Amino acid sequence: MPSSSESFFEWFLKFRGTKLLQISVWAASLAEVTSILAIHIDPSHVPEDIYGIGAVRFLRILHPTPITPAFLAGSIAIAIGGILRLYCMTTLGKLWSFHLSVRKEHKLVTSGPYSVVRHPSYTGLLFQSTGIAVMYGSQGSWMRQSGILQVPFMKVLAMTSFFVFLTLAAWVSISRPAEEDQMLQHALGEEWENWAKKVKYRLIPGVY
Repeated sequence: MPSSSESFFEWFLKFRGTKLLQISVWAASLAEVTSILAIHIDPSHVPEDIYGIGAVRFLRILHPTPITPAFLAGSIAIAIGGILRLYCMTTLGKLWSFHLSVRKEHKLVTSGPYSVVRHPSYTGLLFQSTGIAVMYGSQGSWMRQSGILQVPFMKVLAMTSFFVFLTLAAWVSISRPAEEDQMLQHALGEEWENWAKKVKYRLIPGVY
C-alpha cells in the first residue's frame, strides 16, 4: 500500500501502472504483427494440429488494412516522442530516474531539451500516447478494421486497456511535472526559481 509520502496513483504507477502500460502496448503490437505474418503463411505448411491450423485460418480471415495517413501520423508521433525521451535520458545521465526523487548530489540540468521546457520527457510521453491513440483508435486503423474486436471479450479487453493506458499517460504527463517542480524548488531554491523564470513552460512552449 502507498506510504504517507506518496499518493495512491504514484504507488499504482510504481508497482502496477508501468507493467500495465507495457502489456497493453506489447499485446496490441503482437496481435498486429501476428495477423500480418499469418496472411503470408500457407496453412499446408502448418503441422497437422487443429489448434495451429485453426489459428492460422482465423487470422487469415481478418481484413487486412492499408497504411493510412492516421497510421503514418501516429507512427511519426511515437517515433518523435521516443527520440525526445531518449534525448532527455542522455542529457540527464545518472540523474534520470523513473521515480520522483531528489538526491543529495542532485544538480539542475538546464541544457539541451531542458532549455526549451522544464519537463521535456513528459512532452515525449504525450507524443507517444497521442500517437498510439491515433494509430489504433482512428477509423481506418488495423484494430478497428481487422475484425479482431469481434472476438468474444476482445472488444471489452481492448477498450479497457486503451482507456487505462490513455488515462495513465494523461495523468502522468500533467500531474508529475507539477510534483517535480515542487520537489526541485524545495531542494534547490533560488537556482530553480531563476531557471523557471527563463524556462516558463513545463511541457509545451506557449501552452503549459
